[in-house]
Order: sequence, then structure tokens, then C-alpha cells
Amino acid sequence: MEPSQVVADLLESHGGPCALDELYLPYASADSGPAAKFGLGCELYISNADRSELREQALQFLVDYHRMFPDQVDQILPRDARRTVKLSNDLEARVRAEYARDPAETGYSTALFGAVDIGLKKDDIEPYQAHVLISRSDEQELSCMSAYMQVCESGRPNFEVMLAAVLRWSALLQPVHGTAGLSLIYASGMSQNTKYALPLMKRFPGFDYIGGVNFSMEAEDVHNRIKCVNWLTVLGDDIVTELGGAGPMRAALEPTCKIHEYPGGVVIQAGENPQLGDATRGDIPDAYRMVARYTKPVRFEAYSSRLFRVPDNLDKKEETLRWIRRFD
Repeated sequence: MEPSQVVADLLESHGGPCALDELYLPYASADSGPAAKFGLGCELYISNADRSELREQALQFLVDYHRMFPDQVDQILPRDARRTVKLSNDLEARVRAEYARDPAETGYSTALFGAVDIGLKKDDIEPYQAHVLISRSDEQELSCMSAYMQVCESGRPNFEVMLAAVLRWSALLQPVHGTAGLSLIYASGMSQNTKYALPLMKRFPGFDYIGGVNFSMEAEDVHNRIKCVNWLTVLGDDIVTELGGAGPMRAALEPTCKIHEYPGGVVIQAGENPQLGDATRGDIPDAYRMVARYTKPVRFEAYSSRLFRVPDNLDKKEETLRWIRRFD
């Protein structure tokens, strides 16, 4: 049975989203461990040219994320390292020490991780992750910050936790755009390394693809066009203005959707809870459709290559565009 059907059957039989925390996508070889897990993911794209200021914002983002999950998040990936180390000292002091080694203009990257045992012999995918990527000052690409968490904690969905976090992070980071919702989670450096990911994303349109590096490289100096929409869609003030302002947005989308304003932009919430939908049944969530259609004028579609990995027998650009248009 294909993994997409397994996911559909288990979600139906378990009666709720918490089943996703126990599922995973395999590699081609079943004894190689999980190639992807499921969770809630968020990515925010930042166009701040002041790298010193952006470093401070990134630090507060990491500290806030660690404060949310202090018992789970216990690993950090140092800058330019290939392996994580135990987070055994003060996070803020550690990051500031790394900042001090190089000028802000050189950019910066790091990540936090936290593992969860779901009973597998081999498992290197941590469902708790927070990533910071600040581009160099001589680069035109967007900087990006992303975070993942389990769908549920102690049997209760983390939906309100994610919504509150996205509102805090948006006010802190002042992103130009971003998304949050149900997502696939990969091991660090192994993004979408499974043949089952794309079919699953195509069947369940509610799954977001978190791919900050790929999108930033494709968009380059285009900072006012969004990747796509999801349960939460973050729009900075400039994009909100281009779409006509928050007032007309409320009139067009509420009450099916909810508009959360913060100093610097809005977060559009497509329905009370995130939804997966099921394209094989013609189930495309109406709230997601509404947001996609409303934001279509500010969607980035000028891809030269791809957003995610695509099998060799498929066209990379065509598959990318088909996926970002999935709610049209």
C-alpha cells in the first residue's frame, strides 16, 4: 500500500491529527529509518538589510523557541558544523559568542533540535527544529527563519501554540511574508529525500513544503512575492497595501478566515484549525482556496528551476507551479 493511503487510513481510523506524530515516510529501503515525519511547520522570510539588527532578532527567535520547549530542545548545530552538539550552556551566550567570531556582514546560520522516540531502531529526524539563515550583506536573497513542532502535546493539538508563536515571531522579525501549517519534517541536510514526499504533497494539499534556501535562491531580489499560502499566511505591510489594505481583506475573507493584525503586517488564518484535504476525493479546503485566490496577484511564479525535488521523469518547473497553484 502506498504511504499516502496509509496516512489517509490511519488519520481516519484514529479520528484526529495527533496520529501524525506517530507516522513517517520511509526511504526506498525500509530498514533505513524514516525519511520524513509530520508536524507543524513555520517559515518566515526577512528582507532586513541591517545584518546586526537581524542577528539580534534571530537570537530572540531562537531563545523564544527554546523557551517554548525547554525539555525537548537539547541540541544545537554550530555555525559551519556538520554535527549537532549538546546544548549544555546558556543559549544566548553561546550564540553571541558565535556572533563575535565574524562580522555581521558575513551572514549567519544555526539550528536547534529536539528528538522524540516513536519506537524506531534507527531515527535521525527530530520533530523539534528551529533554523536561522541570515544571508550575507553582498547577497540579494532573502534571509529565512523556520521552526517545527509536533502536531500534538500530551494528546492536545499545538494549533493555538503555533498561532501564538507565529504572531510573536512576525512582530519580532518583521517578515515580508511566510506561512505556517501542517508540514513534512526532514533530517537536517536531507530535505525531501524520499520518493513518497511529492505524491503525498499532491494528494494532501494542506501539507506545506518548508524550503527557505530553495525559495530564496529562486526569488533572488524579488522580496514582495509570496511562496504560497497555508493555514497561516503571513503578509508584511507592503504586500498588504498592494492587496488593498487590511480593511478590504477582512471584508473579502472573514468570517471564513480570520485576519490577525500585528505591528508590521497581518496573519491570515484559514479556518479554525489546519486541514489536510484530499485531492483524490476533491476535498480542497474552502478557506485555503479563498486565501490563495485573494493573494494570487502577489504570488511568486517566476521559477527558473524548482522549489523541491522532483523525479527525473517529471518537469521540475511544471510540478512546482502545479503545487503552488493547488488551491486555485
